[in-house]
Amino acid sequence: MKNESTGRNRRGSSSIHCLTGVAVAAPLISVGCSHAPEYSIFGSFFPVWIFCSVGGLVLAAGARVVIARTAIAEHLPAPVIFYLSVATFLACMLWLLFYS
Repeated sequence: MKNESTGRNRRGSSSIHCLTGVAVAAPLISVGCSHAPEYSIFGSFFPVWIFCSVGGLVLAAGARVVIARTAIAEHLPAPVIFYLSVATFLACMLWLLFYS
């Protein structure tokens, strides 16, 4: 009986330590989120990540056309995942090039 209560106390104290760690780390992590770049278009503010995502999709569509004309397209095991990762990569590269 005594061992069970000790085990419960240890589990309870470890979860309290975990929650304390999260509470301390959360403000430190969110410091970089103070301001996101945005553009005003006709009075509405649009976050720049939308434009980077659209640019990544357009560039990925262009990459798909180039890959489809070569013999590489036949060897792709999962083309949907490949083109999604290309679009994500290109969107992140646009963000880094223009807004970092």
